[in-house]
Amino acid sequence: MSTTETSLGGYGLSAAESSLGQALAVIHCVLPHLNESDYAVRVQAALRHAAGFIEAARKAHAQDTGLPVTANAQETVEAETVAVIAAAISVLLGTAYKVVAVQPLVVPPPHLNVWAFEGRTQLFMSHKVR
Repeated sequence: MSTTETSLGGYGLSAAESSLGQALAVIHCVLPHLNESDYAVRVQAALRHAAGFIEAARKAHAQDTGLPVTANAQETVEAETVAVIAAAISVLLGTAYKVVAVQPLVVPPPHLNVWAFEGRTQLFMSHKVR
C-alpha cells in the first residue's frame, strides 16, 4: 500500500484504491439499467462519473508510486479496461497488488499452412463414420 493512506472506514485504503472502489460501485449500480432506454441519460452520466473516479485513481497511483503513466498508455488503453483488469486481479489474487502498467498486446495471427489443413481434411474424410 502507499504511504498516503486514507482511513476509509478503518480499512486503510489508499486514495487510488478508494477512487477505484467508488468507480466500481457506480458501475455496479448502473449495470441493471444498461438495456433500459428510460435510463440512458442517467447511465451515460454515471459512466462518465465512474470514468472521473478512474482518472482520479490513476493520478493518485502515479503520485504514490512516482511512476507517471505515459501519454501513449493513456491513448491505447481505456480507463474502463484498466478498472476491469484491476478488479479481475483483485478477485483472482485475493491479496494486495499493484498494477504498474497496462499495455495492449498485439498478437500476430497464427500461421495457417493450407496444405497441412487439406491433408488433415482428406485424412478425416477417408475414415468410415460409424
